[in-house]
Amino acid sequence: MSDPVQTRLERLTSGLVPPLREAVSGLISRPGKSLRSRMLTVSAGFGRFDPLRVARLGAVVELVHLASLVHDDVVDRAAIRRGGPAAHEVAGPEIAVLAGLACLGTAGTEAAEIGEDVAVAVSRTVSELAYGELLDVERGFDTELSLPDYVELVSRKTGVLFQLCCRLGGLESVGDGEEAQDLIAALGEFGLNWGIAFQVLDDCLDLESTGTDKPAGTDHQLGLFGAPTLAALRTNTSGELSELLLSPSFDSGDLPRVRALVAAHGGFDSARDLAKVHLGQASAALDRTPDVPARWELARMAGVA
Repeated sequence: MSDPVQTRLERLTSGLVPPLREAVSGLISRPGKSLRSRMLTVSAGFGRFDPLRVARLGAVVELVHLASLVHDDVVDRAAIRRGGPAAHEVAGPEIAVLAGLACLGTAGTEAAEIGEDVAVAVSRTVSELAYGELLDVERGFDTELSLPDYVELVSRKTGVLFQLCCRLGGLESVGDGEEAQDLIAALGEFGLNWGIAFQVLDDCLDLESTGTDKPAGTDHQLGLFGAPTLAALRTNTSGELSELLLSPSFDSGDLPRVRALVAAHGGFDSARDLAKVHLGQASAALDRTPDVPARWELARMAGVA
């Protein structure tokens, strides 16, 4: 049985002009875990919903996510995404950027057709994502970036899309009355904090692993330091880690030393503690929602059950 979200996503992108469609076709055919659309669908379980509309909403958030990945890979010059070549490796950076914009435009059109509230929520989220990407670029090679500033960055770069998924699911199932607004606000707070924790833990994975989905540690070569490295920089009083990261000759061969220094100075432990704080806030927000199966499924997905 076909996935209705994937089917809708394929239909939406089939309308792109060939060069732009071809740039993202690989990512469309490698859909990943579809976490964001699943999050939206589960969030809709707090009330009754139309499966077709929820599938359309799921395709919207997956399309926004896909566009953000395309643009992120251009900025980060990442060669691999979802186990295959990144869009800019297939079509070049100029076409990839245009394809990402076309995906955002298509998502906006679909959102507008679903409803005004959906269109407003999606457009605001896209604006926040763009700002988050800008903050990401601006922080390049900033070894003095504080963890609170990092959290602000990832709340926009990752958290707001999680927030959108949960809010749209709630809005679709319970409407917009006063009681419903309390539920939607709680779901949004849950999603935002889950997204922050998700990114923090992804930073840990990026530095620790050697998987094929995306080469480990590549962000460090661009001066984009995640939570573990930023935490370790605060405790590495000798300055060795900062000196290494800012060295003009820094390359992938230096990553094992970075990994060792980050571990030795408690960077991974501090980052995971930060993730636990936001997962705790996510759990507290979820506690304000009705005790129904959807609540427990969201808790299970976020790892706070």
